[in-house]
Amino acid sequence: MRSNGAHAGPSMNRRNLLALGGGVAAAGTLAACGGPEEDENTQSGGLEWDADAQQYVMEEDVASGKAALKVWFETDTVAEAMIAAFTEQFKGVKVEYELVPQNDAVEKMTTAGEAGKGADVYLSFYDQLARAIDQGVAAPLGEYETVLKGRMSDTFTGVVSGGEDGSMHAVPITTESIALFYNKTLLKELTGSDVPAATWEDIKALAAEYNDAAKNQWTVQWTPGEIYHAYSILSATGWQLYPDLDPAKPNFDDPKLVAALEYYAGLREVFDVPAADATEENIRQEFAAGKTPYAINGPWAFADSDAGAEANGFEYGVTVLPSVEGGAPASSFAGMHIAVVSGYTKYPAAARVFANFLASDAGAAALYAITGQIPALNADLLAGIEGLSEDPHVAGIVEQSAQADLIPQVPEYFWEVGNTLAVDVWDSLSSAADAQTKAVDTYNELHGL
Repeated sequence: MRSNGAHAGPSMNRRNLLALGGGVAAAGTLAACGGPEEDENTQSGGLEWDADAQQYVMEEDVASGKAALKVWFETDTVAEAMIAAFTEQFKGVKVEYELVPQNDAVEKMTTAGEAGKGADVYLSFYDQLARAIDQGVAAPLGEYETVLKGRMSDTFTGVVSGGEDGSMHAVPITTESIALFYNKTLLKELTGSDVPAATWEDIKALAAEYNDAAKNQWTVQWTPGEIYHAYSILSATGWQLYPDLDPAKPNFDDPKLVAALEYYAGLREVFDVPAADATEENIRQEFAAGKTPYAINGPWAFADSDAGAEANGFEYGVTVLPSVEGGAPASSFAGMHIAVVSGYTKYPAAARVFANFLASDAGAAALYAITGQIPALNADLLAGIEGLSEDPHVAGIVEQSAQADLIPQVPEYFWEVGNTLAVDVWDSLSSAADAQTKAVDTYNELHGL
């Protein structure tokens, strides 16, 4: 049974999670700026580590309840639930919270932290971490780095690593990505097997028999006019976005992009719908109606898919996105929420205990129960979370997230350029080569503004 907590809608879950204001360094070259706590507490300096409990020993003032930890959350509901779960395990500890939008947390910490009015722990997005480290408001996690690396993929831990020593500076909490939804019942009826397609060539083969334009019947549906969806196909052919993690170099000028766009345009034969007519709402409805063997969507489509499967008597699954025959695994954009220990905290041990708790079994279970968001944990750990363990679809999102591109810097104007690129080739408004040239020129112009 899936949690009643609302899955955030696409406006919260997609480009907003990836968009980033200027002035942030690339994750691979994050510069540690040394807030006062960070200089004194690198991997283990100055803190007592309980090897048996795999926890830092909290400062006595916090452990006894004499002093309270302060945490910034975005909503009362999440704050109250997570604090209740934490204090159930760490009895006697007091935690206070303040509501601060996650997108504003780093900026606010840069002034509030130094003034002694910041949080000990705050929540943010992974693409804000570079600036947090640069401003000295993100402390390394110390011994918890080893703990967390045993609980989640290298993709997740790597994107929150930086500073002079490359250590983890945040706790990955939740993740999300688009993935391939497939109607097991319909596939079994059509092909004799409910095993999903591994490549677009497999999908093409089924489409040759199943597609019926007159009935608006398609083997696969997605939003082809959005680079957010198109990228998985372009990447499977070998093109990579921002290979150097440099916002000035999106790689639109790569010769591989022409071939990738030509392949993408060729998929119009399996879903012959103008880009403007293929909306996410329509795709969710069609898949929920049980008429579409495959759809590309994200966890925000679970509710409609669940309701449709029950109403129309089908079973569905979620798996990684299809690749191209002989190509690379399909990458996608992924979002990730993180917890950060302030470089200015007076309680570096207790703050790390709280941040780590959010990715513990108990913390992940509490967060999933209240929000429905998918914890950024390995599949074997997800299986132990009530509700989520009964959800057969989460593993596919997590598996795709693990092979996604977590790009620390995605300027807002990228979406305008990328979407235009996708529409131009999908709707045959220009050749792949001309679309590429237009994308290069437009991006360079917008980047230079």
